[in-house]
Amino acid sequence: MRKLFWRGQDRNPHLCFNELMEIETFDGQRDDEEITAAWRQHPMVLSRPLAIIVLLIFVGSIPALTWTPSWWFSFWLLFIVVGGIYGLLTYFLWLNTLYILTNERILAVFQRAFLMRATNEVPLKNIQNVAHIKKGLFQMLFDYGSVEVETAGTKTAMTLKNIEHPYSAQQKILNSENKTKDKKND
Repeated sequence: MRKLFWRGQDRNPHLCFNELMEIETFDGQRDDEEITAAWRQHPMVLSRPLAIIVLLIFVGSIPALTWTPSWWFSFWLLFIVVGGIYGLLTYFLWLNTLYILTNERILAVFQRAFLMRATNEVPLKNIQNVAHIKKGLFQMLFDYGSVEVETAGTKTAMTLKNIEHPYSAQQKILNSENKTKDKKND
């Protein structure tokens, strides 16, 4: 059975990167657990690495702009290869960092390096507060930011960094948390 995840009932008329994100299952999913929502970081987080790649290619082309040595093409090609490897690695890390909301918990899967992945989870029944934060011009213009999940005894148990439409994500988490607490009281 293939599940399709939409941002929710509060659909905005503008195009959303995470509009449709397909997740069927994930490692460690429990038998009675259903995926409610899934988010990735906003694509704007890739703008800084893209600027670094462009800078690398520009720096690699400086010898060709100032004089034409016989080795300039190899030098420029080296910078393109290094920039390409850096770009592919950054894209891999972005693609494999994922936030999953289920009917029981929130999971954050962080791909920190090529061979390093960290997972954090917070049970919905332990959530005390959920807040969203948008800092800076780009986050305000492109409507992305962070969502902080707080539990009893900790200031911030989990931060969902740079996700699209943080207010909608916050509301979705709060709704799931309320449903979980209502089930517990019944």
